[in-house]
Amino acid sequence: MSENVLERLASGKRLPILFIGSGISKRYLYRYPNWEELLELSFKKYNSDLYQLQKYRESFSRSGLSAFEVNTKVATIIENDFNAAFFDRKIKLNIGSNKNPNWVRKGISPFKMYLASYFKKMNLYHRKDLDMELAKFKSLKSKVSAVITTNYDLFLEKEVFPNDYSVFVNQSDLFGADSYNIAEIYKIHGSATDANSIVITEQDYAKFNASRKLIIAKMLTLFAESPIIFMGYSFTDENIQNIIVDFLGCLSAKQLKNIREHFIFISYEKGQQNLNEIQRTITTSSGVDIPITEICTDNYGLVFDILNKITPGISPVKIRETKRIIKTIVDTSIASTEAESVIVGIDDLNQIDLTSKPLAVAVGYKENILNKFGYGLIDDELIIEDILYDNKHLNPDSMCIERFKSLSKTRLLPVFKYVKGASAAPEEGSKLKTYIDLHNSYDKIIAKNTTKKIKNVAVFNDFDDLIDSMNDIADINKKAGLLLKNIQSLSISQIREGCKNIFSIDRDVAVKSTHFKRCVMYLDLMENYSKEKSQ
Repeated sequence: MSENVLERLASGKRLPILFIGSGISKRYLYRYPNWEELLELSFKKYNSDLYQLQKYRESFSRSGLSAFEVNTKVATIIENDFNAAFFDRKIKLNIGSNKNPNWVRKGISPFKMYLASYFKKMNLYHRKDLDMELAKFKSLKSKVSAVITTNYDLFLEKEVFPNDYSVFVNQSDLFGADSYNIAEIYKIHGSATDANSIVITEQDYAKFNASRKLIIAKMLTLFAESPIIFMGYSFTDENIQNIIVDFLGCLSAKQLKNIREHFIFISYEKGQQNLNEIQRTITTSSGVDIPITEICTDNYGLVFDILNKITPGISPVKIRETKRIIKTIVDTSIASTEAESVIVGIDDLNQIDLTSKPLAVAVGYKENILNKFGYGLIDDELIIEDILYDNKHLNPDSMCIERFKSLSKTRLLPVFKYVKGASAAPEEGSKLKTYIDLHNSYDKIIAKNTTKKIKNVAVFNDFDDLIDSMNDIADINKKAGLLLKNIQSLSISQIREGCKNIFSIDRDVAVKSTHFKRCVMYLDLMENYSKEKSQ
C-alpha cells in the first residue's frame, strides 16, 4: 500500500506547521459555538427576539453578500447594540466592578469583553475516545514547528502545549524581538486574553486585511522549512482563502510545483475511521485555483499517530530556547570587549545566568566538544536514549569519571552500560560505587513505595496484550507503571520495545516519569550489570 501524504511527511522528518481553525476547538471543547451560534448568543444577551437577528441576515443575504460578509456585518451591528445596552445599564456582564469596571475606563468594547470572558470559561469535552485522542495531540509538542490559529479560545496554550510554546496575539508581534519562528503559537485573530485583539467585525477585518502582509511574510518564513497542515477549517472559509491566495502569490514556480505535498487539509468526515486522501483544487470566489491534498477523516488520533513518528534531533522547544540564548549572547558580546566560554546541556538552557558575564558560543561536532570540555553536560534524556537505541557512542570512562562523579544516590539514572564498558571498576567510596550498590537489583530499583503504587495495576501473560493496553492509556506515567508492573516477566528485547514505545510518544514527559526511568534502569541492569565489573 502506498504511503499517504502524512506518512511521506513523517518519513521526511520535516516538522510541520499547524494552521488551526474553530473545528478543532469545537471537537474538544464543550458546547463550542460556530460563528453564527456565537453571534446569536451575543444578540440574545440584549434582545430575546431572534427574528430581529434573522431580519438582518436575510437582508444581507438577499443583497448578494457571502456568508463571511454577512457575519462580519451582523457582528458590527451586534457590537453597536450590545455596547449601547451595556452603557444604558440594560445588561450586566459581571466582569470586574459592577459600577465602573477598570476595563470600561480603558475603552475596551463590552461586546468583546463578553466574548473574551465567554471563551476563557470554556472547558474540555470529556469522553474516553476524545481524551485518548487529545493525549496524542499533546504529544505533538516536539513534532510541530509552530502553530497559527484564528481561534480566540485558550485551548492550544492551556491544553495542548501548556508552558512549552510562546504565544503571540497581535499581528505586530509576529516579527518582534521575542519571536524565533519555532515553538510558537500565533493567534492572528486575537485571543480571549486580550479583548481588544479580537477580530470579528467589519472594521476589525478591514484592519486585519490591511496588515495581512505580516502574516504572509511569517508564513513564508516558516514555510521555507516546513509544510503546512490545516485542521478545523472549511474550504468555504473566505478569510482563510484570501490568506492562502496571497500566500501562494508569493511562492516561486519551483515551490508551487510541489505545493500539494506541503499544503495539506485535514477535513472532518463523520464516521470515517480511515485517512481518505484526495487531490483537490479549490476555486475561490475570485476565481483563483488552490491546489491541495485533502485528508478526510473522523479519526484524528490516527493523524496524530502518524505525525508523532517524526523524530527531530532536538525538540522545537529546545531549538527556540537555543536561539534565544544565542541571540542574547550575541547581543551581549557586541557591547563587550571580552567573552568567556560556557558549555551546558540543552535541557539547562533556561537556567543560564546571562546577566553576570559576557559569554561565547562554541559550535562543532559533539564528540570534539565533549572531548575538550568534558562529559559533565550530558543530560538525562540523552543517556536514556543511548540505553534504548545505543546511538550516542558515549565514552564509558568519561561517563563514569565525569558524568557520574557526583551522582546522588536518590537519582534515577541508568549507569551499568557505561560501568560495563569502562576500563576500570568504580573506586570504593566513590559516589558511583555507592549508587551501584543501592541500585543493583530489581528490589532496589523498584522500591517498596513504588510497588505499592502499582499494586492494583493489571498483570498480562501476553506481551502484545500488554502493548495494546499501554496504547489505550493516555498518561505517560501510567503507561510506564503498567510496563513496570509486568517487567520481570519480559525479555530484554520486550522491555526495550515497551520503553521505546513510551519514549517515542513524548520524550520530555517520559524522562520526568519515575516509573519510566525505573523501567529503563531495570533494562540497563538486566542487559549490562556485572557484579565482578562493578567491584
